Amino acid sequence: MRYIVLAVAVVVALALESTIFPVLSVAGIKPDLVLIIVIFFALLNGSRPGAVLGFFGGLLEDLLIGKFIGINALTMMITGLVVGQIENKVYRENIVVPVILTYAGSVFCEILFLLFARLVGMNIPFWGGLARVGIPVAIYNSCLVPLVYGKFYRSSTKGWLKNRQAAQV
Repeated sequence: MRYIVLAVAVVVALALESTIFPVLSVAGIKPDLVLIIVIFFALLNGSRPGAVLGFFGGLLEDLLIGKFIGINALTMMITGLVVGQIENKVYRENIVVPVILTYAGSVFCEILFLLFARLVGMNIPFWGGLARVGIPVAIYNSCLVPLVYGKFYRSSTKGWLKNRQAAQV
C-alpha cells in the first residue's frame, strides 16, 4: 500500500506542477513538488528508499517534461541518496529541519542538474541558471514545507506511508 500511495503522490505532484502551479508561479518560478516528496521521503526513510523514489519520480518528470531523458532521474536519485544520509542524525519532528533540508536539497539538485545539462550539451549558464531558477525554486519549495510536512510525517510514522516491514523486524 505504501508504494501505491507514493506513486499516486508523485503522479498528483506532476499533475499539479503542470496544471495549477503555472498559474501560481512567482516571476515564472514554480515549485518542484516531486523533489519535495523525494526529500521528505529520504529524510524519513533513509538513502536507499530516497534514491529509489528520486529515480522513479525524476524519470516520470523526465518523461513528462524533459528534453533529455534521465537528467532529472539522476539528479533526484543522487539528491535522495544524499539527503537520506542524515536520516538518523537530525531531529525530524522539528519543522525547521525539513525547511532547511528542502532548501539545501533543492539547491543541490539544481546544481547537479546544471552540471549534467552542460555535460549533455545544453547551453545553460551555470551561475545564471542557479541565480534565476535554482535559488528561487529552493525558496518556493521551502515555503511549502510548513503546509505539507506535518501530514507527510504523520503518514510516514502512523499512516499509509509507514514502513510496516521495518516495524516488524
